[in-house]
Amino acid sequence: MGGFEVIEEINDGNLYLRKLSKEDVTFFYQSLKNKDITNYLSLGPLISHEHSRRLIKNYLKSWDKYLQFNYVIELRDNKKTSRIGSASLWNINWFHQRSGIGIWILPMFWERGIGTKTITLIKIIGFNHLKLNRIEAHIAVKNDRSIKMFKKCGFIEEGTLKGYLNINGGFQDALLVACLKN
Repeated sequence: MGGFEVIEEINDGNLYLRKLSKEDVTFFYQSLKNKDITNYLSLGPLISHEHSRRLIKNYLKSWDKYLQFNYVIELRDNKKTSRIGSASLWNINWFHQRSGIGIWILPMFWERGIGTKTITLIKIIGFNHLKLNRIEAHIAVKNDRSIKMFKKCGFIEEGTLKGYLNINGGFQDALLVACLKN
């Protein structure tokens, strides 16, 4: 395992992805107790501040072991920085040079092209820096907005995974979309 570079921060104009930190516990808790956001995530609503703290602690351990890389999405201008979501490369398989991708954004920032810019930055990290060959997402078939966004970013539909996601106690099919380096 070598020749790759772990990126802790990357940006496109005023949109930044930076490594998750312990200072993000409250942001994650406040954001992810909201069912509108966790509706289609493999992560259910966070039930407490402590739940959020443990989650982030595990994310940081996984970062140190090169198992997954979690980023906070920020909008920055000279006056202030706003945390608006999170993106990650997870379930990394170094032998097969592939990874899953996950993203969530606060609903008030939807429909502004932020998701598309974020996925483009994650692809740069994955393909150019981590030297991955494949990045894939498993998206609930009912999550049209997310499917449309990934396809706009060059992800191709590969098939449907039956009963793949447990969402609110019920199993839902997932669309497998993937993007290859070349």
